[in-house]
Amino acid sequence: MSKSPEGVDESNAPTLDELRQKIDRIDQSIHNNLIERSEIIEALIAVKRTDKPGAAFRPGREMNMMRRLVSRHRGILPITTVEHIWREIIATFTHMQAPFSVVVAPGSELRDVARFYFGFTVGFAEGESAVDVIEQVHEGNGSVLGVVDNHRQAESAWWIPLSMQGVQVIARLPVINQVDRPAALDAFVLSMPLMDTSVPDMRLVALSAPSSEGVQSSVEAIGGQLVSCVMQEGHCECLAAVPFSVADVAVEKLTRLADNPMIIRGTVGGFWSPVSLSAAE
Repeated sequence: MSKSPEGVDESNAPTLDELRQKIDRIDQSIHNNLIERSEIIEALIAVKRTDKPGAAFRPGREMNMMRRLVSRHRGILPITTVEHIWREIIATFTHMQAPFSVVVAPGSELRDVARFYFGFTVGFAEGESAVDVIEQVHEGNGSVLGVVDNHRQAESAWWIPLSMQGVQVIARLPVINQVDRPAALDAFVLSMPLMDTSVPDMRLVALSAPSSEGVQSSVEAIGGQLVSCVMQEGHCECLAAVPFSVADVAVEKLTRLADNPMIIRGTVGGFWSPVSLSAAE
């Protein structure tokens, strides 16, 4: 019996040629499945009329797909690599159903995040600012999506024009949070209202307070989290993420605080909570 220096039986080990043949068969199977998927998409276009602007975006369904992907993944292939492949597939087939383009706020890191999420089939443009991105999404009337970065300490309250323009947040990136992952900048995807009726995990509420004192603790007291804030024109403008399970009456309590009563500017969208993994997973 032939054994390797490590004591492993090599008598039944596949040859290099056999391993390459297996890879070729797998590649062919993947390609055939992609072709079959495209034929199904073609039928969907005819049946559901998803060629209309905004009709093909299903962020809730996409998030469920990614969560299932994470739950069944195993082996040495990084989960972010698998995520990127799936995102390329999802974005491309969505584009086939209803062509759209993406406009991104300035910054190379943000462009990396957007490309990771939307792939290379979708057309890209760079806006002059987050506000410009919002305007272009509005003018696109469902055929343009926007991507803006999010910082806890914002330079400006870019989210204020959202409700005025009818634009909303529909997703938060990255979908998978993992230490040392590529394209890790916190960002939001913007769109005009979708035909998708699924309810996201979190809603985003724009708040305005006389000062920043106690804002974070007040938001956390109702079960929310402070996403971003900035002092602007003498007020603390805040973007808070609140679970959809939290009743409106609980949010309205923020307007009746004794020390720092807030104004609710409105709900400006929502997102499905990203999947959080350790570096080893």
